[in-house]
Amino acid sequence: MNRKKNQSPRRVLPGFFLLIVAVILTVLLFQRNSGKDQQSPRNEAGQKTLLVSTNGQLATLAITNQARSEEPEDRVVALITAGNELLSQGNPAEAANKFAEALAISPEQEDLHYNLAIALAKLGKPEDAKKHYEEALRIFPDYGDAHNNLGNLLMAQNKMTEAIDQFREAIRCLPEEASFHNNLGTAFGRSGKVPEAIVEFEEAIKRNPVYVEARVNLANAFLSTGRKDEAITQLTEALRLKPNFAPALQTMQRIGKR
Repeated sequence: MNRKKNQSPRRVLPGFFLLIVAVILTVLLFQRNSGKDQQSPRNEAGQKTLLVSTNGQLATLAITNQARSEEPEDRVVALITAGNELLSQGNPAEAANKFAEALAISPEQEDLHYNLAIALAKLGKPEDAKKHYEEALRIFPDYGDAHNNLGNLLMAQNKMTEAIDQFREAIRCLPEEASFHNNLGTAFGRSGKVPEAIVEFEEAIKRNPVYVEARVNLANAFLSTGRKDEAITQLTEALRLKPNFAPALQTMQRIGKR
């Protein structure tokens, strides 16, 4: 006899079915919670953040229990700003304090040494200023303004050879800067090198045709070599550009007396 096949499907016991469903739900819930924890981003301070939707976009909200302290870079910027403001107000002593405080935080910033040197020079401390100009140049050897200011400081100390070297370096860094040529010409003139001075004054005027100080310096250099007409030409142009410019008027009067 052929045995009749059972056409009814097998049934799973209700209790066993519920147990399987409970296990599956537990595993899925664990995986979901675990995934959320791993995906929570952290900010630079290591603080956990939440992601919330704002107008369809994600916005990061930092969870923190205390205000974020001021970063050193922010403090340096604030000190530089305050120092420059004090310099503009004619208070180099307080400005120097601000720059020195900033340097204590960031000692390898050439601009801080440069600014402190300016403040120290205004305070009548040329040797201290010189050290900071030199430190700025150690950090950034192609700092044209630092070379130029150091040259002016040395020229004021009548150290012409050293000043000339610094002005030449300044021009190497920024050849288009007319004031550097004028300063080099002045150092040459005070060293008795008038032909070299004339070349630099002419170069300064070439770079900046309205540079009246350079025109007066060139006029004086011409006068020292007996080139009176050329001197008058430069003085006339200087007074056209800047009427009543005292140095030009004084040189004109000296020519008249001669």
